[in-house]
Amino acid sequence: MVVVLGSIHHHLISKSAIIISANISSSSSVNKSQRLFLTRRNSSILATSSILSSFLHLASFQLANARVEEEAPQRQEERVVQVFEEASPSVVFIKDLELAKTSSGRSTNTEEVLTKEEEETAKVEGTGSGFIWDKSGHIVTNYHVIAKLATDTTGLQRCKVFLEDAHGEKFSKEGKLVGFDPTYDLAVLKIDVAQGNFDLKPALLGTSGDLRVGQNCFAIGNPYGYENTLTTGVVSGLAREIPSPNGSSIRGAIQTDAAINAGNSGGPLINSYGHVIGVNTSTFTRKGSGQSSGVNFAIPIDTVVRTEPYLIVYGTPYSNRY
Repeated sequence: MVVVLGSIHHHLISKSAIIISANISSSSSVNKSQRLFLTRRNSSILATSSILSSFLHLASFQLANARVEEEAPQRQEERVVQVFEEASPSVVFIKDLELAKTSSGRSTNTEEVLTKEEEETAKVEGTGSGFIWDKSGHIVTNYHVIAKLATDTTGLQRCKVFLEDAHGEKFSKEGKLVGFDPTYDLAVLKIDVAQGNFDLKPALLGTSGDLRVGQNCFAIGNPYGYENTLTTGVVSGLAREIPSPNGSSIRGAIQTDAAINAGNSGGPLINSYGHVIGVNTSTFTRKGSGQSSGVNFAIPIDTVVRTEPYLIVYGTPYSNRY
């Protein structure tokens, strides 16, 4: 009986141990499953967070790019406005006047000063543009703008220059012819700035030797008498050859599609920094239309810089003095 009981007790203990072992094993499996589940859950959360973060970053980047793309045209527009506002005070409006004839066919004005009465009765024969060369009152323009004044033998031709000073005050003065060069279609006028104490704003000069086709450019002038008109375009071509007023050729001209019409002649062609790169001079037009064809030309500023000092000092280009 003892043996039997002992056997039964041993059996019961073994069974209990098995049950306990099974419970422990089951509990361990549950814990491992829970840990595995939590690990997978955490990994899933981290992956989801990473994807969400990447998406938000991409969305933010795209939004920033969209804003930049929207602001770019606005900044470009503001830049053009700024260039015009800085350059336009240096641009002048030129009127060619013919005084009323007397019985002798000549002007009665012996002092060669245009009076108010003469100006009111004078006939406007043409208009053009120019730009301020220096604070002394020298004005650069095209020869063909003042050709009648340059070849006048009657004493009836006059030239009136309309401009504004560095402070925005508008005024007008008679322009006296200082020098001209028909070969390059250039001329220099001078106004008296001492009387009135006007502070002029000379144009900023650039260079034309390093121009490239495709660069932005702007023409400022007075087409058909409309003062301070801005037209925009690009440098369409370089090293063009165009006819000059005396029948020779002007080489190295700048071609542009910035509109140049009657009255623009003599005005500046400027770059994106507001520096003068050329003097607007001519355009190809359809016969009888008188309208710009989009093929327009300017004398390169490098040529102007070489020529103008001789015109100011001597009245003629270097080549004409020998």
